[in-house]
Amino acid sequence: MTTLTTRPGAAVPSPSPTPRRATHRRAKAWRAAAITVIWATSLFVVALWVAGGGVVAVLGLNAETVTTFGRLTGLVAANLLLFQVLLMARVPLFERGFGRDGITRLHRFVGFWSFWLMGAHIALLAVGYAMAAGINPLAQLWSFIWEYPGMLLATAGTLLILLGVVTSIRRARRRLRYESWHLLHLYAYLGVGLALPHQLWTGADFLSSPIATAYWWSIWALAAGSVLLFRIGMPVLRSSRQALRVAGVEPDGARAITIRVAGRNLPSLGAKAGQFFVWRFLDGPGWTRGHPFSLSAAPGRELTLTARVVGDGTRGLTALVPGTRVIVEGPTGR
Repeated sequence: MTTLTTRPGAAVPSPSPTPRRATHRRAKAWRAAAITVIWATSLFVVALWVAGGGVVAVLGLNAETVTTFGRLTGLVAANLLLFQVLLMARVPLFERGFGRDGITRLHRFVGFWSFWLMGAHIALLAVGYAMAAGINPLAQLWSFIWEYPGMLLATAGTLLILLGVVTSIRRARRRLRYESWHLLHLYAYLGVGLALPHQLWTGADFLSSPIATAYWWSIWALAAGSVLLFRIGMPVLRSSRQALRVAGVEPDGARAITIRVAGRNLPSLGAKAGQFFVWRFLDGPGWTRGHPFSLSAAPGRELTLTARVVGDGTRGLTALVPGTRVIVEGPTGR
């Protein structure tokens, strides 16, 4: 038997950190990085407003004061709308930094704040311009819509975003089928896209300097690219490489079903029991809707999920036939 001896006064080597502690440290590092990105971009947007004379305009206490607050709320709302897209684009930075549950809560929080700030942006600009022109704010708002480039598209986008906000209120959401709510929610993203042209054509803070223009074009391109890469490209590529297909569908009690999915080299997905995937079964109309189901057994040669039949979406899964192709996003969660 060997014994460990140390010289008097020598430091005893500390034990290596446990895997759980190491995982916790990595999670804290990812979270710090994600928070840093959000704060850095937010402060940069405020800096654009300051560089555009925002502080000086506030001190004037006149129509320009109201207008400059309208510009500021518009800038912050635009930045938050971008993060709305990025948070749900499965970007690894935010996935690892906040986790799926944290992202969902943050997505809801950011969504409502971006909407209220967008409303304040519209109202403040209408009042500020009306004060300067000596006309009724409603008349000024009407002039915005019909005479300014891109404003008709922005108006349609605002209405779509309003639809998304109203249907996301918990009381309204409980009255809607998940499939209906999901479709309406997607229209809000179309609304974000429709709002883009007026910002890039007429927004002073978007065109005030080459740096501002480069920032907004870059971050919009990043948001669009993230959706295409992480929500569409990578799931399709991984699922095709693994050749995921339904291997079997069996009833599980009176109101549930168990679906087994087979494929090549499934351990490379890195999934563990209890984590969940967003599943899309390519069995016909409605395949684009994702189903967030947890793995109900430790993954091995197959992936197994068990779902309770509670609506049209899960009821349709009972008709799946072996051989149906499957696309997954994930794994997510712990």
